Amino acid sequence: MELEQLFGDLPKAERQETLDGIAQHLSEETSIAVNFICTHNSRRSHLCEIMFRSACSFYQLENVATYSGGTEGTALYPVVAESCARHGFTTNEVQAYGQRAWKIFHPTLEEEKNTPLLFSKEYHHANNAQEGYHAIMVCDSANEACPVVFGAKQRHSLLFVDPKHSDGSSEQADVYDSTLRTIACEMGYIARKILELRG
Repeated sequence: MELEQLFGDLPKAERQETLDGIAQHLSEETSIAVNFICTHNSRRSHLCEIMFRSACSFYQLENVATYSGGTEGTALYPVVAESCARHGFTTNEVQAYGQRAWKIFHPTLEEEKNTPLLFSKEYHHANNAQEGYHAIMVCDSANEACPVVFGAKQRHSLLFVDPKHSDGSSEQADVYDSTLRTIACEMGYIARKILELRG
């Protein structure tokens, strides 16, 4: 899938009001810092981090720092990397912080040396922004468990269905790919909207 289609597809109409609200708040920042938060920092939050960072690069939205974290750390689920690879992203695995970690980036947008290391961690891990960032909650349980996100300038809810339900099934690849494309189009929409709002 071409990047223009991956990031340029329109999100569902019922999601656009929420996306517009997030874009409005982010557009008011000179430098944007976003931490995508889920319970385990294993699937959706990483996909959001990867796709928002990549969409910002694609649309040349500058001064953006992206992070992800969980209410607890577990492991980045390998199928996330596999899905990214099927969409043209480079996925290089390393061992770090006692777990499998990845450099995941699109070679037309970034170089590996400039790409953050992805691994599962709590949202307040030292590798993440500690204050002044926008927290975007991407799953129900983290949204309910963290009514207050310490250090966050603002908290937003943007919930996605967990692809975990397909793990180990014949539908696994299709479900993860569909989740990736949904997240990518919404991250692309936010990036475009920020640029539009800034004029």
